[in-house]
Amino acid sequence: MGAVLSGTASAGIDLKDRRGTPLALAGIQDSDDPCCWERSAQPWEVIGTPIGSGPFRIRKVFLATPNCILYRESCATRIRVQALSPEGMLACAVPVKLGGQTSYFRRPLHERGLPATLPTGLEAVLDEGQEHLLFLVQRSLLRQHLPPEQVELLEARAAARVLPACAETVRGLGLWMNGLLARVHGSPEMLRYPAAVLALERELVRGFAARVLPTEWRTLPKPKTQRLRGYDRAIEAIRYADLTTLELGGLCAAAGVSARALEYAFRKNLGVSPGVFMRQLRVHALRRALLASAAGESTVTDLAYHLGFTQLGRLAAHYRSVFGEPPSSTLARPFPGDHPPFWTGHSGGGTRAAVGNTFP
Repeated sequence: MGAVLSGTASAGIDLKDRRGTPLALAGIQDSDDPCCWERSAQPWEVIGTPIGSGPFRIRKVFLATPNCILYRESCATRIRVQALSPEGMLACAVPVKLGGQTSYFRRPLHERGLPATLPTGLEAVLDEGQEHLLFLVQRSLLRQHLPPEQVELLEARAAARVLPACAETVRGLGLWMNGLLARVHGSPEMLRYPAAVLALERELVRGFAARVLPTEWRTLPKPKTQRLRGYDRAIEAIRYADLTTLELGGLCAAAGVSARALEYAFRKNLGVSPGVFMRQLRVHALRRALLASAAGESTVTDLAYHLGFTQLGRLAAHYRSVFGEPPSSTLARPFPGDHPPFWTGHSGGGTRAAVGNTFP
């Protein structure tokens, strides 16, 4: 089944520019394979590892405009997510229903606010039965619609990875976001009109700010430490790097910190070393490419070489240890079918993204 766009939700709801590129979309994605979920997750670049015992299934009900994405996501099994959050965007999660194993940024969800971030690398555990809303917005749009002091507060708090909010604020924000999604899905014809799309973006930004910028936000959080700033620089380097040639020394130089400091930061934020994280990105990109290849279109060797793997025996052993099957079995499996990501902007990823999202 893979990831599919609901036919009833997709009828007549895409706004296109002169080249026919969709500018606004609303729909439903159902994913029953982690690889297909990764492929459709842009502008996130994600590594999804199921850690629960039940069947994998994630449903996403979404609205995507040129500068904002709002979606409600529900999970049928527990999954660990390591991700590069979207370039140029502020991201905020609004919990609706959480499990006992839910965590964001490698710590249990606290009750003092909303998980949020600026572009970085992060880890989260989405528990079985979990439901949350995700709001992603271009920082340039925040500056267009909000006063400078509000933008400064939002970005500073997001950089500290929490927007302070009481339980009542969280509930109210979730109800408002769900209501907006229901309104768009109930009247999808509005997305045919550029003025309506612009009005939705304005409503999203101003409504979000009005609900999460309470009067008690009187001081900015402490500035990031040198180690965390170095970690963010390393993540940006990885986002655009050719990972087949990027080595630890080059990553440390880009980050401006020592190898020891970078190792500590990656383990604290992602649970793995820099080298392991880069290898995970490459091997998951290979799996996405293998799964999407039509019969006879490519070979394991071709795709492995394209992603810079040259020791095919070691690759096959590692691939089997991660995914429970050899690369050849993935390639031989019929493609379950999905659709391109609903986000049409640039999300980084370089060669691995291009290979992982090549559709037959």
